[in-house]
Amino acid sequence: MATILVIEDAALSRQVLRRILQADGHIIWEAKNGREGLDILLQEQLRPDCILVDILMPEMGGVEFLKVMCQQEFKIPTIVITADIQETTRVECLKLGAITVIHKLVKPDELRNWIKKALEHSTQEEIYEPNT
Repeated sequence: MATILVIEDAALSRQVLRRILQADGHIIWEAKNGREGLDILLQEQLRPDCILVDILMPEMGGVEFLKVMCQQEFKIPTIVITADIQETTRVECLKLGAITVIHKLVKPDELRNWIKKALEHSTQEEIYEPNT
């Protein structure tokens, strides 16, 4: 069982992710945008074991969130979940520390596989997708 922070502005998407993750016994924290996600990271004494983040959100999107995570040196495995299918977006997210980019609509088995990889490794460098 792990604690996973889900940062997603769409309530339905958060609900779908929550159901998948709770079925596997994970504890879910939720934020509606990157700013709320950062507030959680800065306020909580405990860190989530993994973060799921969308790209396009109001106030602070996923790319900006990843940049701040790098600046703050947060070493939390982060999975980007987005409808953006551009290769440039995927490469940028990976360069900013995401371990992978999953396209919406999320396949439960694919999500579970990446969560498992994120939780099995002690450092992000071991689980990065190759930058191409």
